Amino acid sequence: MQEIIAVLGAGVMGAGIARVLARAGHEVRVFDVRPEAAASAAESAGASDHDTVASAVAGATIVLEAAPERLEVKRELIARVEAAIEGTSSADAVIASNTSSIAPDALATGMRDPSRLVIAHFFNPADTVPLVEVVPGPATPQATVDRMVALLEGAGKTAVPLAQQVEGFIANRLQAALYREAMHLVELGVASPAQIDATVTAGLGPRWALAGPFEIMDLGGLDVWTSVTDGIFPTLGDASAAPGMLRERAERGELGAKTGVGFLPRDADAAAEFRRRLTALLAARDDLG
Repeated sequence: MQEIIAVLGAGVMGAGIARVLARAGHEVRVFDVRPEAAASAAESAGASDHDTVASAVAGATIVLEAAPERLEVKRELIARVEAAIEGTSSADAVIASNTSSIAPDALATGMRDPSRLVIAHFFNPADTVPLVEVVPGPATPQATVDRMVALLEGAGKTAVPLAQQVEGFIANRLQAALYREAMHLVELGVASPAQIDATVTAGLGPRWALAGPFEIMDLGGLDVWTSVTDGIFPTLGDASAAPGMLRERAERGELGAKTGVGFLPRDADAAAEFRRRLTALLAARDDLG
């Protein structure tokens, strides 16, 4: 079924989401507070650009919020959407947020109808990475979750619906566990950031592109992994906040690719090169069936 979808926010994520949904045959409208960004994103997607929220959501069946990752910004935008669709043909529209970390119950606070809200967390680059996490809020009916899953799968995505909300959802919790231990190993003096990266890209990464942690444990043997986890778990890092080596770099403005230096020097084209390699890897994985 063709949907009329308003994508609100035309940054890197919003533009990618617009391309995904437009290529799937949906009518896509793009809004951004920066008209030039909306126009560029719409052009890349074959969508229409709009200069007001009201114009973008008029007649929409789904509104996908892709504003910056700040709670107050997203809440304000969702309030504008609800005000614009009240009493119109879009009064029953689903509002999906692309947040990567904000819990749906926090976003739903103050909403006129919190049952219309669901998280649809795309991963950057949105038109390359298959995964989208679908997270319900306390008031979200199962029918809304099922509708989002069907929409995303119809657009070629791997939609993973969560049974309930949890801080960080699934993927970022898994990433955070690895990042915490990676920084712990550096702080212990076991290895450098470059050596940690090499261990992942030359060992763990290729396997994880084909099998998740439970399949890897099954393949290795659960008796083996019982012994491994008994031995290693007590020694793992247990930081409950951002480690010093991360916080100090952020405070110095060493932000990674966006500034040219992070844990390692970063070329200005690092993000584009990563996207190229990621696209090639996913294509190779798909060829393997």
